[in-house]
Amino acid sequence: MSFPLYDSAFLGALRIAEIHKSLVVQKFDKYVVSYVISGSFLRGEATKTSDVDVFVIINDTDVKRMPRLELKERLRAMIHQYVGEASALASVKNDLHIQTYLLTEFWDSVKDAHPVIFTFIRDGIPIYDKGTFMPWKALLKMGKLKPSPESIDMFMKTAEKTKEMVDRRLVDAMIDVYYGVLNPSQAMVMLYGSAPPTHKETPELMKKIFVEKEKMLKQSEIEILDKAVKSFKKYEHDPKYKISGKEIDELVKESDAYLKRLKELRIQIEKRYNEKTIEQIYKDVFELLKALVKAKAQKAIIDEFEKDFVKKGKFTPQDLRTLKDIVKARNDFKKGKLDAHAVNESRKNASVLINDLIEYNQRCELVNKKKE
Repeated sequence: MSFPLYDSAFLGALRIAEIHKSLVVQKFDKYVVSYVISGSFLRGEATKTSDVDVFVIINDTDVKRMPRLELKERLRAMIHQYVGEASALASVKNDLHIQTYLLTEFWDSVKDAHPVIFTFIRDGIPIYDKGTFMPWKALLKMGKLKPSPESIDMFMKTAEKTKEMVDRRLVDAMIDVYYGVLNPSQAMVMLYGSAPPTHKETPELMKKIFVEKEKMLKQSEIEILDKAVKSFKKYEHDPKYKISGKEIDELVKESDAYLKRLKELRIQIEKRYNEKTIEQIYKDVFELLKALVKAKAQKAIIDEFEKDFVKKGKFTPQDLRTLKDIVKARNDFKKGKLDAHAVNESRKNASVLINDLIEYNQRCELVNKKKE
């Protein structure tokens, strides 16, 4: 019958946990051993939006018809289904963070002295328990739950493997940097118009194209790529290959500068490609038109094409618009106003006009042969 005048999120968190517990126990009373609250909620550090940490221990000791892992996943999914309903009934902003354990795996963690489980037993408070969790809690306070020599050895061995794990991660970092500079380099070669090179060919091909031929990159920039490729080659040929953190830092720093330069290179290549494309389109169209009309200047060719071919129904008004668009696109590109999308549109429209011009020329040649 009471109403809280002040609550630092304690009652709200307790309410959502209690409602969820009731829903879970009502449905799975046969399997639920303990429903325990833990985390910042009990340490007095929770806020009105903090997660409420909850642990549910499931009895799997008499499971025979299905694998234990399958039982755990099924019950875990069902238990999580009630979270939304509990939140709506509790009318709080706190989210339930639920960890589901099987009783057998929980006991193994207790025997192995897993720090998380020990903390959980020490700090957790059950709001539902079938006489299992509280005895563990009491035994821990009495000093009866002690790690076995085997568990101590296990934890010591994890420390011994630390350097090995760090070395492996440093190698993984080197591999990430390698692919991070290799793949964009291959992309630049393909953008230039060459076939995709192998990883071994890429540095030399980048040098030949963009340093020696096009003079768009510096040799020092290619050396960054070459360095990454050589590091990867060493790793491929030496199973015991190692790399230091300092070397990784240098690779990362150099690769950042290299990738920044490649982004600039892409813009340069695309600009060059667009320039060649629009110039080639213009050249192809007007060479075909010069075979039809007597004029030689651009404006005169367009005027004569419109007067003698479009207005007389030999070509469509769309062909005339395409012709004018090609001229405009070429002028816009020279002014730096044309983008890749506009160039692509001009290319597609020009192909239609070129086909129409070629077809008309062929018809004219055929008529002339018949007259002869």
